[in-house]
Amino acid sequence: MSREIKISGNLNMLNVPDPAIFNGLSQDEAENWATYFYVFPKDTAKKVSLKARAFALYDPFAKRDQFPAGIRFCVNTHTGCEHDCAYCYAKNYLVRANEFREKPELLKNCLKDLKEMESLKLQAVPLHISNSTDPFQTQLETKTRKTLKLMKLVANHREHFTTITFLTKNPELASNEHYVSVFKTLEPCQVEVSLIFYNDENRRFYEPNAPSVQSRLEGIQRLRGSGIKVSLRIDPLIPREPLPKPFWKHSELKSYGIERTHTLGEIESLVSFAKSVGCQKIIVSPLKVPIGYRSPCWLKEYFRELYAEPFGGRPKVKSFAFRLPEDYVRNTLFTEVLDICNAYGMEMIHCKHNLINTK
Repeated sequence: MSREIKISGNLNMLNVPDPAIFNGLSQDEAENWATYFYVFPKDTAKKVSLKARAFALYDPFAKRDQFPAGIRFCVNTHTGCEHDCAYCYAKNYLVRANEFREKPELLKNCLKDLKEMESLKLQAVPLHISNSTDPFQTQLETKTRKTLKLMKLVANHREHFTTITFLTKNPELASNEHYVSVFKTLEPCQVEVSLIFYNDENRRFYEPNAPSVQSRLEGIQRLRGSGIKVSLRIDPLIPREPLPKPFWKHSELKSYGIERTHTLGEIESLVSFAKSVGCQKIIVSPLKVPIGYRSPCWLKEYFRELYAEPFGGRPKVKSFAFRLPEDYVRNTLFTEVLDICNAYGMEMIHCKHNLINTK
């Protein structure tokens, strides 16, 4: 059901999509957030739509009654990404996702949004930088310093945000002293670093242009040495050997044409490293193979047979991605990594719950 929100100066009661976003808010608070996020057409027969914001509504790609992420902001400092990771979900919805380019009006639009937050007296909520593109990708950020400038702008308006979370595969750049000094003005803030491999051969196969394993390990170590909070994202977890019955007839990945993945030994090396440098937690999720028409065809075909067999020869599809059997994910893919994390005294958390718990 949609929730009816009455906007000041508009006598019409308009149905707002995804009403669970307003759970727990008073009518006045809901009205202010709706004014910020939505365009309300004069013709009530037309749909309410989201405004194009720099500080946009975080989209969990699910209704909030199923994914209670609440209200939180997301800013993508660039468009597209130089890393060109094969499993990138942004390729399902972003045109030319591997053609990275800057957003010329980003800072101007961010300042405009901050002023509107102030005028509407919006309460502070979490901020995520960035979800669809790496904010610290080398070629764009070293040229434009757009993320650094955004960080300084946010620091000057820190009261509008609770926590600030950065997601990156390039902690080496993020650990530069210019960024570290601003991180400290943004506290509480955290950096979540994606690293799913412990060797570059497999990394190059799935993440051809992303920073090397060693540079990420060194970047994490430097961030932690500077006192910056870091979590390690072993995300996504790729199916690994032995494949368990009854989901698969064969235990070896090569039976399904899969030659490259990560082993439990490699994952243990990552967990051990994270523990040694004082990372906060390990964040995981299963590999969801993107199948949108913009996604790389080779990845769909590479995993098609593996993902199809547990479902009788046809892959399970949800949200434009091949999905693994939930029982396998819960009882094998996650549990084996959880056992490693427990052995090292590290917290492991699913990415969905990690997001929901970020206040």
